[in-house]
Amino acid sequence: MANDKTRELLTPVPQILREAGHPERAEALEAVLAPGGWKALQQEGVFTTNVPLTIRASLRKAIEEASEKSPKTQNLSRLVAEGYEAVLDGSWEPPAPAGPRPMAPGDSRVILNVTLENALRERLRGEFGPLKERLGYKVTEGGTAVAYLRHRLGITDEVLDSYVKRLAP
Repeated sequence: MANDKTRELLTPVPQILREAGHPERAEALEAVLAPGGWKALQQEGVFTTNVPLTIRASLRKAIEEASEKSPKTQNLSRLVAEGYEAVLDGSWEPPAPAGPRPMAPGDSRVILNVTLENALRERLRGEFGPLKERLGYKVTEGGTAVAYLRHRLGITDEVLDSYVKRLAP
C-alpha cells in the first residue's frame, strides 16, 4: 500500500479513537502520523532493521544447512540476537578475527540477511570500545553475528572446508 493511501486511511482514526474514549491512543497515533513521527519511533529501538552480512557462499550454505538439520530449524535472526545478548551479558566472547583467507575457486561473496532490533544493535555497538580494550582486538557487529552463528551451529573450519570443496569447479 502506498504511503499516501496509508496516511489517508489513518488520518481520521485519531478522531474515532477520541470519540470512543481513547484520547491517549489518539495522541500516540497523531505523533506517528506527524512529519518525522515514524522515523522518531524507529530510532527509539522499537523496530527492527535488516542487517546484511557479507560472507562467502560456502559459509552461507553451511549455515543454512546446519540450521535446517538441527532438531528444530533455527531462526538465524534469533540466533544472532542471542549471540549479541550473550556478548552483552558476558557469557560469550567473539573470537579474534582469523584474518583474510584467499577465496577458493568457485566460492564467492554473498549476503546473508538477518533482522535485529535497533536497540539491541545500539547496545552492542556501545560495548565495542570496552570489548576491544579487554580482548585486544576489534569487535564488529558482522563479525560477532557470523562467529556466533558458527559457534551455535557447530561450523568448524573443517566443516567449512568441506563446503568450499563442494563449490570448487
